[in-house]
Amino acid sequence: MKYLHQSTLIASLLAVSGIANADYTNDPDPYAAGYGFDTPSEAAWGGWDRGDTGTLYAEWDTFVDSSYPGTRTAAPDVGSAGTTDANIGWNAGTFAAGSGNLYSFSVIEEFAATIAGSVASGPLRAVLQFETWGIPADYSSILLNGVAPTFTAQTFYDTSYPSSFGAVPFEQYLAYWDLSDAASVYQFTFSSDDPSLSLAQVALDIGPNAAGADPVTSVPLPAAVWLFGAGLMGLLGLNRKKGLAA
Repeated sequence: MKYLHQSTLIASLLAVSGIANADYTNDPDPYAAGYGFDTPSEAAWGGWDRGDTGTLYAEWDTFVDSSYPGTRTAAPDVGSAGTTDANIGWNAGTFAAGSGNLYSFSVIEEFAATIAGSVASGPLRAVLQFETWGIPADYSSILLNGVAPTFTAQTFYDTSYPSSFGAVPFEQYLAYWDLSDAASVYQFTFSSDDPSLSLAQVALDIGPNAAGADPVTSVPLPAAVWLFGAGLMGLLGLNRKKGLAA
């Protein structure tokens, strides 16, 4: 598979080294001048401040966390605002390495970053920013509750970013969705193009869309939430039948 030999070496080195990863903690700062991350208050896609009433925010730059239930989930470590729940999860075969980044040597990596909370009424913009080393993401896999983005862009790329273990490909990416309706849960999903992607940082922002351009009519709940609801309704129905029989 493409990039496999090069990326396997890169991932092996990343897995044993906590130095010079593309993290806010370990350098470089993705919000620094010349890099690709933006806050909503400074971005062309934004127009609000993180923490404003009716907005949501969550961000990760390490994925080693024991506070959130589950063995392959992590709560936001950089920060969050306005959320009733926020977590990121990943598939079996993907793991948090010593650097704090997510890797796999053997499987296509699948990520699901979920955020929930109350948002302002009216048109909304939901924004995903992420940063990778080595193998790139599969851009066609980027979805919000199963819906493709309104807009995507590579915001920073270096084919040979210098690090303590040699030059590595380094990318920052943006996707956003223009929405007309709020959802109770927002689940952003994406995957790697091949094994050995190094996921370094993820930021989620949801706020008012002042432009209101070409909104998606609605964003359905993620499938996992529907399954949970169906199971809950089944249990309620079973309990009701038992009550009637008594």
